Amino acid sequence: MIKEIDVFGIYLAPFAGYLAVALLVFIPIRFWFDRIEIQKWFWHRWLFEVAVFTVIVSIIGLIF
Repeated sequence: MIKEIDVFGIYLAPFAGYLAVALLVFIPIRFWFDRIEIQKWFWHRWLFEVAVFTVIVSIIGLIF
């Protein structure tokens, strides 16, 4: 388990690293959502995207 992340002398919680990695994974997925026009299938697109981002962060947290 990661204790802390050193970023230029500033120590961050591992969760901040998980969020950064999840953002890098989520950006291409979001472009893919735009391409397939996901808003047709869901009532509230942003709520769906937050749920997907939360799932990605959870999976990364379970892996590490």
